[in-house]
Amino acid sequence: MSPSFGFVREVLPRERRVAITPAGVEQMTAHDLLVLVESGAGAGANFSDADFIAAGADIRLSAREVSQDADVLVKLHGPTIEEADQLKPKGALLGFLHLWSPQEEHLRGVLRDQGITAIAYELIESGDGTRPVLETVSAIGGRVAVILAIRHLLVSGGGIGRLLGGSPGVPPLGVVVLGAGAAGRAAAREAQRLGGRVTVLDRDPRKLSRLAHELDGITTAIASGYYLDAAITGADLVICAVAIAGRPAPRIITRRHLRNMRPGAMLIDMSIDEGGCAETSRPTTPDDPIYEVDGVRHMCIPNLPAEVARTASHAFTNATLPYLLDIGAHGVAGALDRSSDLARGCVYRAGMLENAAVADVTGDTLGA
Repeated sequence: MSPSFGFVREVLPRERRVAITPAGVEQMTAHDLLVLVESGAGAGANFSDADFIAAGADIRLSAREVSQDADVLVKLHGPTIEEADQLKPKGALLGFLHLWSPQEEHLRGVLRDQGITAIAYELIESGDGTRPVLETVSAIGGRVAVILAIRHLLVSGGGIGRLLGGSPGVPPLGVVVLGAGAAGRAAAREAQRLGGRVTVLDRDPRKLSRLAHELDGITTAIASGYYLDAAITGADLVICAVAIAGRPAPRIITRRHLRNMRPGAMLIDMSIDEGGCAETSRPTTPDDPIYEVDGVRHMCIPNLPAEVARTASHAFTNATLPYLLDIGAHGVAGALDRSSDLARGCVYRAGMLENAAVADVTGDTLGA
């Protein structure tokens, strides 16, 4: 018998995305899968209950009802403490779970005690080393970061009034992107398209080589101390897009770096979801997005793709749907045995810790 799937409204502040679109539900129900959706789950992305019903979803009035009836609960973010306590014993959970985090200690305990299988979207990895779900979401975040930067460089956005691409006789702004992964590539591409003078730093020369071939005219450098210092000193905008799968973000930018940046410079830390990679980073919100340290304006908004919730929900569904259909066809255990992508993303299998990186960071016992 095929497992049932549940989708609930995301409860994190300012999160407007939904983990499935009506188009995704339509494909799942076409495979005779039962899809439970909490009423109002898609409202933030402008999908109505009627849209989901027309696609074949079974609408439930509460998240508790969905969580306890669905064999597989699919979310964008890891459950809150209240949501974790509602998880179905022996069921499965999929989402960006960040189970290495100290804040997820309660969730880890629930997964162990209830024998739940947990698959972290950020860890799903294809044979070629790409991370299909993470990279899809990160690429959207990279583009949004540049769009928000442009807004806040304007006088009306609190900036000193500069145009990213400059003007005839006025040089473009210097944009430094830390990280050549999906988010960094997308940010670099968007900044270059809008006329910025772009430099990308990463520790992996292979990523830099690929990016240099993709984007003619950008500067690339290894993220060593020398090149990092030189790049940040000349930067008007620094975008941090550094992440290590299954671990907190490394701290790369220090107060010393900030003191050497240009007057009116701006730092956007996209790594804030993993703790941030600047010494001075702390989470901000769209309502109060900017704070200043040593003359550098900081923006550290988690979940940047939520700013384009409808587009991001469609993209997320497109990236995750093949895995959901595989689970629907073969069950959770069968899909994990068949799909090396899913197996790499599996952190707990029937309550047993399987991910070595999570075990290393948390100190939990692997295989227990």
